[in-house]
Amino acid sequence: MKKLLILTLVVVLSSCATNTSFNTFYKNNNQHSDFAMGLNSSLIGSFLSDDDEDVKDLLKKAKHVRIMVFSDNYDQMNTKFNKFIKHSKFDKLVKIKNDDNNIRIFSLEEKDKIKEIIVQISTGDELILLGLKTNLTQEDLADLIEKNEITFN
Repeated sequence: MKKLLILTLVVVLSSCATNTSFNTFYKNNNQHSDFAMGLNSSLIGSFLSDDDEDVKDLLKKAKHVRIMVFSDNYDQMNTKFNKFIKHSKFDKLVKIKNDDNNIRIFSLEEKDKIKEIIVQISTGDELILLGLKTNLTQEDLADLIEKNEITFN
């Protein structure tokens, strides 16, 4: 009986951890956005030029992209998203601040793979959220940064 109880708790807790994905936030809040769109990553790749091979390689390891834009209810949704991040298992990778503009990038890792990336762009009167479901390794991310000559000073 005790083993059954422990097994049940493990299943319930792991399913709760799974629900911290951006997809959950998207489903619960896209009706409040001014613009929301979900796309298969292979569809996005077909719109890119041949010069964007690095991005196309990245999209090969991605499943889908979800985008939401909030302006009328910016403050409410920014607070709600920050609360979602605080209670999730996402880690902040990068924070860039310039005047009223803020960009934060979060990742959700599982078994040495980056499973999700969220980009939050706040302009003071508009919130843009971009969620990317991936299957990237740290090496894939490092290669992308190196190929595009991105530096952090």
